[in-house]
Amino acid sequence: MNPSGNIDLRRRIEQVGELPTLPHVVQKLASMIGRPNVSAEEIGALIEKDQVLSAKVLRLANSPFYGFPSRIASVAHAVVVLGLNVVKGLTLCATAFDMMRNAGMNELWRHSLGVAMTAHILGTKAAMKNPEEVFVAGLLHDIGKVVLYVKWPDVGQQITAVTRNTSQPLMNVEQELFEVTHADVGGWLASAWHLPTSLREPILHHHTPAAAQDAKLQTAIVHVADVLVKGLACGNPGDNLVPPLSRQAWDLVGLDAQSLAHCLAQASEEFQTIDDYL
Repeated sequence: MNPSGNIDLRRRIEQVGELPTLPHVVQKLASMIGRPNVSAEEIGALIEKDQVLSAKVLRLANSPFYGFPSRIASVAHAVVVLGLNVVKGLTLCATAFDMMRNAGMNELWRHSLGVAMTAHILGTKAAMKNPEEVFVAGLLHDIGKVVLYVKWPDVGQQITAVTRNTSQPLMNVEQELFEVTHADVGGWLASAWHLPTSLREPILHHHTPAAAQDAKLQTAIVHVADVLVKGLACGNPGDNLVPPLSRQAWDLVGLDAQSLAHCLAQASEEFQTIDDYL
């Protein structure tokens, strides 16, 4: 494709707020988050206006991997317990899931949730202060694919046609055809939705973790989780190739053989619950 393809895709991304599949509540949430004195109650009240979206956020917030002793009964409570960025991410995840499901992309959702679960396990093992954020980053890491394949079928069809007849990784095909990858698109979306760096960098750099500037550990964790989940064949994000593992990211996560075995066993067990969220 000629260089104008990149510019054209950027222009489409800039118009993402006008996509009808992004509910009004998500658009309003993005602007509300920027206010310095916004309260948990205000955020909760906004999300709860959309009963379906609210139910999905609460379902994720009450997932067994968070392990809270008492049930989170309201979105405002979820904001207090999980943090504003996590609840915003879960809201976007619920929206992205609807887009995937409506397009028959359940295998991408399985992969994304598998990466989220594994990232949370790795984040906990690394004693992160807020492993819930890497859970959300894992859920959203392939959000760029939703735009490329669901919203712009002309783009997705070209990528899929070439991928079927090559042994190249999906990301390489995207780069060759459009000079843009699903990771780039995900990064643009993260910026358009005003996501924090701790979520934006893992989305943008999940295949190139060495490029992360401010969220190095979070990006490394999502990268390692993505590779592990591909190796465990949980879901299918668009191709069957296991992406190369960054040694730098692996060293940053700091897993020894025993810890890796424990994490893989725990992840495999949690994968059994994935269909509960479909």
